[in-house]
Amino acid sequence: MATPQKEKIVQEMSTKFGRAAGIYLVDFTGLDVNTTNELRKNFRDSKVEYRVLKNTLAKIAFEQAGIQGMDQFLSGVNGYAISYDDPTLPVKLLEKSKDFKEKLKLKAALFEGKIVPANQVESLAKLPSKKELIGQVAGMLNSPMSKLVNSLNGIMYKFVNVLKAVEEKKR
Repeated sequence: MATPQKEKIVQEMSTKFGRAAGIYLVDFTGLDVNTTNELRKNFRDSKVEYRVLKNTLAKIAFEQAGIQGMDQFLSGVNGYAISYDDPTLPVKLLEKSKDFKEKLKLKAALFEGKIVPANQVESLAKLPSKKELIGQVAGMLNSPMSKLVNSLNGIMYKFVNVLKAVEEKKR
């Protein structure tokens, strides 16, 4: 039976799921309290939200957010790592720590609106972040311009040296 509290949770989570860039579904069975607290702290420091939610509430929240196909992963105990800016950040944080990597089981991810199964989730950790990609593109676009400027500066420098040599020769 729906209670106002559950309805509020579903509404809140469907909004969060709808605007998330990346959602990672993890099975946290076997995680002790200290490791869980460390995990939550790492996520919080990186502006990644970590929530534990009942499967029935999560299923309704996904449906309300217009996300189809996550039902198959909603069994057992699930934690949800939600990132709004960088969709690869949660899995990168999980990959950094040996404890998290060994004790947490990644079930699936919703990456930029597409469902990624567990066997492909770890490859997302190897992807550069959005900021890194923008920096790489900017560097590639800047490189030809920098080379042109350096070439023109070299020509001008040589021209000025020739003019100085002519001036000194006439003296």
